[in-house]
Amino acid sequence: MSEGLEEIAAKAGVSIATASRALNGKGGVKEETRQRVLTVAQEMQYSVSMVGRGLATSRTETICFVVSSKSDSLNDDPFYPIIMRSLESELSNHGYHLLITTIDVTQSKSASEFRPVMERRVDGVILAGPDIPPRLIVDLQQRGIPVLLVDNDLAALSIDTVNSDNKQGGLKATEHLIQHGHSAIVSLLGPNSWYSSLMRGQGYREAMVAANLTPMVFHVDATTAKTGALAMRQALEAVPNLTAVFAANDAMAVGAMRELLQQGRRVPEDVAVIGFDDVAMSELYEPPLTTIRVYKREIGRQAARQMLDMLSENSSTERAPMQILLSTELMIRRSCGCKTITEH
Repeated sequence: MSEGLEEIAAKAGVSIATASRALNGKGGVKEETRQRVLTVAQEMQYSVSMVGRGLATSRTETICFVVSSKSDSLNDDPFYPIIMRSLESELSNHGYHLLITTIDVTQSKSASEFRPVMERRVDGVILAGPDIPPRLIVDLQQRGIPVLLVDNDLAALSIDTVNSDNKQGGLKATEHLIQHGHSAIVSLLGPNSWYSSLMRGQGYREAMVAANLTPMVFHVDATTAKTGALAMRQALEAVPNLTAVFAANDAMAVGAMRELLQQGRRVPEDVAVIGFDDVAMSELYEPPLTTIRVYKREIGRQAARQMLDMLSENSSTERAPMQILLSTELMIRRSCGCKTITEH
């Protein structure tokens, strides 16, 4: 990052991102703010081109879609590829391309290790998933890079996001299990630091407390079928009389059902199970998985439109970050104990 840019931003009383946009003639900056930044730059005997050295001065018409390589989300999880395809389709309608990449531990330490940005190959970055390190998000934003989070949020940072209503989804799932007469309901969640898992867990807790039931949560370090089986084993050891499970996503729910089967517990006769996400395979499992539907294609469309708005140069005023929250839907199948319409 240019030291001159940092100095100008400090003297003008604006963020580095705002100074960068003002000096490069981009939108989203009030005219009075732009003039103040330019005046400071002139007083410091810097030219706009000198300050902008090392910054993107022209559009690449490319947006970067990023997931963590730690979770191998693009290969193992059908959740993000659906969002990605919808995002790509919407961007292409506006002449933009999508660069898909994963980041490893080294790249996630700071923006200086993230090549698409440092090589100025992209106009904006969409970071998908709750396992993107907060330090990378903050660093990108401070460098003036348009950043959008999908399936994630940082409470301490004002930033654009597109999420599902995870809390309401967790509430719906747990209330449905309670309506079936269950009281020993456990929740299998990912890390408490992951936004989606945290909010889904909050919905579960609210429903349990409202019904005067004791929440019983089991955390694991990832949300896969393997960790779902591990969390299920832990839950069965701690709560042997459990009769229902709410899992953080469908992968964990499937892992839980496999573990229940291995331990001689039938689903749903002995233990009811509800997942989250409604991935394509969820209705093909045996029994078909009751789950909370996340509108993945709509997440992709909204993320594309939001990013395009962030890049728009038509706005003459400061742009406030937008946080979009999409509704969810309970998809009733047999794993919760309900019969499908065709089985009545």
